[in-house]
Amino acid sequence: MDAVAILIITLVFITVLAFSRKVPIFLTLFSGAVLMGLLAGFGYEQVINWTIKGIGSTFTGFAVVILSGIVIVRLLYDQGLLDIIISGLSFGTKDRGINAGILGYILAIPTTCCMTTYMMLAPAMKKDGDINPKSNRPLYLLAVGSIISYVLIFPTPVTMPILTSLAPDYSIFNLDAITIPISLGVLVIIMLLFRFLYRSTKETGEEKGGDNGANKVGDAGGDINAEPVESAEPVKTEKISLNLKLRAWAPFIAMIVTMLAGFFIFHLSHIIIMQTIMLAGLITALALAPADIRMKSFSEGAKFAGLILFDLCAAGAIGRVIRESGLASGITDSMIPVLPDIMIPFIVTAIFAIAQGSRVTTAVIASEIIAASGLAATIHPIPMILMIAAGTCFVVFFTDPYFWLVQKTTGDDIKTVLKNYTLPLAVAAVIIFVVALLLTAFFFPYVEDAALLMG
Repeated sequence: MDAVAILIITLVFITVLAFSRKVPIFLTLFSGAVLMGLLAGFGYEQVINWTIKGIGSTFTGFAVVILSGIVIVRLLYDQGLLDIIISGLSFGTKDRGINAGILGYILAIPTTCCMTTYMMLAPAMKKDGDINPKSNRPLYLLAVGSIISYVLIFPTPVTMPILTSLAPDYSIFNLDAITIPISLGVLVIIMLLFRFLYRSTKETGEEKGGDNGANKVGDAGGDINAEPVESAEPVKTEKISLNLKLRAWAPFIAMIVTMLAGFFIFHLSHIIIMQTIMLAGLITALALAPADIRMKSFSEGAKFAGLILFDLCAAGAIGRVIRESGLASGITDSMIPVLPDIMIPFIVTAIFAIAQGSRVTTAVIASEIIAASGLAATIHPIPMILMIAAGTCFVVFFTDPYFWLVQKTTGDDIKTVLKNYTLPLAVAAVIIFVVALLLTAFFFPYVEDAALLMG
């Protein structure tokens, strides 16, 4: 069967299961991987072997990173220290939507998981008893803001595999010097878009459905399928002691110090440095936590980390089947003769993002495919990375675990989530895509000799 036809059938299958919400995301994606392999003409045993290897490789690459990030968040949450971080990142505005977008943008990088960032901040972004119909705007801006930095700024699990596969010798400081201003510009545009989306909504009014804000986001501090979790008493920002401030920020300080030491002193690889800085943050957070909170927080954090990891691993299973079955090369080979080179990274990435939902797995698959195709030798790393980042955001919906997390915490219907989550991310993707085209046209033209790109 044709590779494109197989992909379309699999996407329809995954979409139907995901839309029904009667099958866990892990099983939805896992069964999609098996179906894809069988449609490609391979035997059941071989397909299952691929899916298991895909799960294993994904777990190996991201287990430490995700577990550490989520446990750090849980430890801070259970000690009531998140309020200190939020107040410390105040930007002089009372607009909770703007604050949420900026906080999500900043914290998604050190937590190395945009979903973890959302879970960490969601309870604080929606006030108890808030019946204002605009009250979900901060949650959507939080989600979108966390993704914008997550797919563009190094180091995150999205940017790491892109740089490692396509330009391992390219300066990460040159990369961030370009992607940080671009990402900030995109964030500002998205905030303006939200003003437009909510322009007809009055500041007062009753929210649809009748549930108050606390009921909708009460479970955002732990397992998304669990009962609401009570947080520690909020810390009064005007009476914060130096000791509490140090405890709140110490894990992130340790991560920054470890990252700098890893790069400049020990010269660690991108992959190893990510594992190391997350372990440094985790160890610091555990060491500073009270004994009665330490193990409880670790246990609760590990439970939620397991949910995210298994969904991510199922997406990795799809990625493995796509690679091993030859579907990826078949799709790419059909594009190269008819599309400009600069378009292919974006389109390939968008296709796989739709197919399996995970931004991280999509970045890994797309980077490997593009590296094998030879396109990395003709396109400068900066526009190449921007193209892949844009593709991970272009169409995010039913296969995306983050989509359903946002839907659950906001309590909105699917149409509303598509409007306030999927649409803004698509706009962000288009902006990043256009910037990549402009950079290619005026600053980073095609170069035949790949070695010149590293100069």
